[in-house]
Amino acid sequence: MIAILILIALAPGLFLAWYFYHRDSYEPEPKIKIIKIFFIGALMVLPAALIELLIVNVTKITTQGLVHILILSFVVIAPVEELLKYLAVRRWIYNSLEFDEAMDGIVYTVSVSLGFATAENVIYVLASGIGTGITRAFLAIPGHALFGALMGSYIGRAKFTPIKEEKLLFTGVILAIVCHGLYDFLALTRSAFSSMVILLLGILVLWTRIQLKKAQKESRLRTTQEEKEQVSKGAVRETD
Repeated sequence: MIAILILIALAPGLFLAWYFYHRDSYEPEPKIKIIKIFFIGALMVLPAALIELLIVNVTKITTQGLVHILILSFVVIAPVEELLKYLAVRRWIYNSLEFDEAMDGIVYTVSVSLGFATAENVIYVLASGIGTGITRAFLAIPGHALFGALMGSYIGRAKFTPIKEEKLLFTGVILAIVCHGLYDFLALTRSAFSSMVILLLGILVLWTRIQLKKAQKESRLRTTQEEKEQVSKGAVRETD
């Protein structure tokens, strides 16, 4: 039974990691890099839990109801988790030679996000059972992937726009925190508002599709340009 629960917990994250990896069709990233950043994301679950618990204990949050949920969502959970994902990308992949196109920002940030979501999912599913696994497979796991894609699109643009680098990085992190916080707030209310989570994810899906198409177009143009330059260099050498 435990093996089945673990499989259910792992499946959605691994599938989405595979899906986003294959969107980078023109210059795919080394699989070992994707696996590495995925596992780093998984390891971020531990410091996230410790930091969140520390914040709650130190600040002694005593509010109740919607205010309590609002604080947990926007001040504790979302900032801690999204900042840790961002730091993982900046520390272990941002300056890598393999990070050589805007699309890579999405691929790597989604990978670290899904590593985090998958490790978190294993804990939740083992504790609460199959029902939780099925629900999270359609909501929480895609949510983490979409927050990662949102942040990653800005990280990718920042890497190749030095003049706006800091502004783009800041914007990407803030937007991911806001969307993650809104998702948690809606979900944790356990009321009619919770159904709006689906609307939020739907909007992020459409936005992500647009960003993926833009990034794929940029990658195609870049690949075509590089091929032309190689042909041109080859022709020059033959002439010499």
